[in-house]
Amino acid sequence: MKVIGLTGSAGTGKTSVARCLKSLGAELIEADDVARKLTAPGQPLLTGILSVFGADMVLPDGSLDRAALRQLIFSDPDARKRLEAITHPEIIAAIETWLAGMRQRTPPPEVAVVEAPLLLETGLERLVDEVWVVIAEPEAVVRRLVARDRITPEQAQAMIAVQMPQEEKIRRANRVIDNSAGFNHTRDQTAYFYRKLLEERNEGQQ
Repeated sequence: MKVIGLTGSAGTGKTSVARCLKSLGAELIEADDVARKLTAPGQPLLTGILSVFGADMVLPDGSLDRAALRQLIFSDPDARKRLEAITHPEIIAAIETWLAGMRQRTPPPEVAVVEAPLLLETGLERLVDEVWVVIAEPEAVVRRLVARDRITPEQAQAMIAVQMPQEEKIRRANRVIDNSAGFNHTRDQTAYFYRKLLEERNEGQQ
């Protein structure tokens, strides 16, 4: 089983690429989805977050106010570090458990994908065989963040500024997918790299 670590800055289109890979036959786990499940009402991780950041971070229905928390951590580096210290070990452990389960399947899948915005920052790359980075033009990224998160361009720029520079992600990537020119182009790049990965895997087994 080959494991792809899929990452990229916010707004570059990682989710679209992840969905493409899943449609091609890969198994997929998304770190953000893991985080949502681990911080659902009644989960210990939510209790831990609220004990540090206060009851203001919970919505009337008892769920985590992700928008408020996101705004806080992008404006306060210390708050971001405190949150990461609470959440990252649990998220990484869940991903490790999922990968172990994939390997125990009979037969295991040919490809598994770990989609994680902070793949490189958290050391998750140690769990994968290849790092795939999704990039996009800065102007497109800002537009997507404004539309997706309903924030101002200035807030979008602040989100980008606290992340690992795109150039550093590219430097550490095995394959780079440019999501600047529309979905069809992105899908074609993803399919090409996926075929190449399988070809290289098969050649290595001969």
